[in-house]
Amino acid sequence: MANSKSGKGFAKGLLLWLAAVVAACPLMFNVPAVHAETDFPQLSLLTEEWKPYHYLEDGEVKGQTADLLVEILQKVGSTQGREDIVVLPWARAYRQAQAEPNTVLFSTSRTPERESLFKWAGPILKFESYFIGKKARNFNIETSEDLHDYKVGVIIDSASALLAKRHGIPEENTTVNSEGIINVRMLDAGRIDFIPIQWENFARLATNAGVDPSEYEPVFLASTVQLNFAFNLETPDWVVDRFQTAFEDILASRDQEDGSGETVREVN
Repeated sequence: MANSKSGKGFAKGLLLWLAAVVAACPLMFNVPAVHAETDFPQLSLLTEEWKPYHYLEDGEVKGQTADLLVEILQKVGSTQGREDIVVLPWARAYRQAQAEPNTVLFSTSRTPERESLFKWAGPILKFESYFIGKKARNFNIETSEDLHDYKVGVIIDSASALLAKRHGIPEENTTVNSEGIINVRMLDAGRIDFIPIQWENFARLATNAGVDPSEYEPVFLASTVQLNFAFNLETPDWVVDRFQTAFEDILASRDQEDGSGETVREVN
């Protein structure tokens, strides 16, 4: 007669072995982990002042893109909301987004120079940027080389700085400031000749600076830019992928409502 205790011990050992094998299967076969809706991590949500897309009003972050972000967070099952969005000067937010995991910066121009610096979701918007100057100067700019003898104002670590470099503006002719409104004031005072910027953004800054936008004009196309959500490189891929899927679902739902069929919002 077989030893019953020995048989029970063998069965118990077999069950433990099978449990260990099952637990190890995702690792053995490289099966991706399944993340529940509640698993979505807390993100550092960084942005800058830029009406009408994201701005502070009465202590609350408002704007079209801020609203979109809140909707995405709800859809991915995040517990975060509008109150978690932090508004910072652009240069500080840009550097923080590169240094801290699980940080997302918006709205960020997706350029060839930045492509490898972030993981991307979007695009949110598409628009054209120009070198903008005074109408009274009657500029005749046909190529990038024609800009090289003029002084250009940019913002540190911004798309404008990348555009100036891309068009070959010499360093000695490039003025770097921390805020766009400073460049507008310098342009109005004749201390610089051009700002590479989206027209709508320029008009807003000019109005805030007490400068009449109608005295200025787009002189030369700087670039067609797409704005995106930029994630720190150490953010897990599944987080960015789920965020992107939620973004696309929201746009698809909106397009069904308005019948536009657009996936990228145009800003002129």
